[in-house]
Amino acid sequence: MKRFVALDSWRGIAACLVALFHLDAYSHLYDVPFLRNSWLFVDFFFVLSGFVIAANYQQRLLDGFGAGRFLLLRLGRLYPLHFAMLVLFIAFELLKVLKRILLPALLSVNPIAPFGTPQEAPDTILANLLLVQSLHVFDFLTWNVPSWSISTEFYTYVAFAACLIGLRQRAWIALLLALIGGPVLIAALSGRDMATTYDWGIIRCIYGFSAGVLSWGVYARWNEKLGKWLARSSVEWGALGLVIAFVSTAGTTLQSIAAPYLFALVVLVFAFEGGTASALLRLRPPVFLGTISYSIYMTHVFVERRLFDAAGAIDKFWHIKPFTHRDINGQDFYFLGTQLWNGDIAYPLYLALTIAMSCFTYRWIEKPAREWVKNRVQGRRQTVASRRVVSA
Repeated sequence: MKRFVALDSWRGIAACLVALFHLDAYSHLYDVPFLRNSWLFVDFFFVLSGFVIAANYQQRLLDGFGAGRFLLLRLGRLYPLHFAMLVLFIAFELLKVLKRILLPALLSVNPIAPFGTPQEAPDTILANLLLVQSLHVFDFLTWNVPSWSISTEFYTYVAFAACLIGLRQRAWIALLLALIGGPVLIAALSGRDMATTYDWGIIRCIYGFSAGVLSWGVYARWNEKLGKWLARSSVEWGALGLVIAFVSTAGTTLQSIAAPYLFALVVLVFAFEGGTASALLRLRPPVFLGTISYSIYMTHVFVERRLFDAAGAIDKFWHIKPFTHRDINGQDFYFLGTQLWNGDIAYPLYLALTIAMSCFTYRWIEKPAREWVKNRVQGRRQTVASRRVVSA
């Protein structure tokens, strides 16, 4: 597959920002608008996915690569880690059941009963196994919260392959409909503007993915001409500043619906990798984050939950009172820490633990599963090709 190194690094940094957004801890960073709105980088993932998938599969699908093989490869990329994390979340709920039986004194460490919330009820497990948990099946997010986007992304791949193979040269019509209809539908249907997930997240994903496909089309067609203008340090740093300004101000406002258009422009700029910002992104640390970015995205909520479990144990046995409450939009939230410096310590600790776990899941789950599926698909292709030769 064609790799855009600077864009991979962007993906790693974006995954870390989404992870930090999900950590409820008092700190000097918590109320920074850019961090509070970093959930918008999920739309960057959708756009980048559209760009990379179009770059590597668009022509191959038109040339007869086969939708089945394409979808198996994408499933091999997304599903193994999703399944592993789902099993891990369920295992911890079962562990709570065991604690209730054997160690009732530990109940106050986590007062919520095992499988005791709608989000973690047994009937949500099958939906997660089928990757349909965020296709408006429920009115809430379930289990591993970030997996909502994996649910929508896989079925966006299905739509992408179907449009290319079914419409072929007229697939641009579907692309145009998604780019125009996507923001209109989100504005009309979502009460939270771009922050739609379990309900209309599939529209959000198709819209962002289509913006990425368009960005690839522009890159592929006008590569040489655009490179003279976009492969500059001033353009890259200007694009970075635009992202910071947009994310800091957009939030859950109507403005947020424009996020895929902005991210499509940013992806196009950094695809050329011609400026000093791209040079920094090609350094080893951000490239490493990009390599394990999917694992960071899929493991960080699990790490956050375990941090809160550890804080609960401290509260139970040492009476340090690590929790505090904070009212946000009329809802009462548990916060890790009672003072700002608690969160200042929690943030780097949380990121370090997430990256450590991501290294493990990438090395032992994500990468080998992806290679296993890839080898099986290629082996089957070679077998079919050899049979055709023999029969001919």
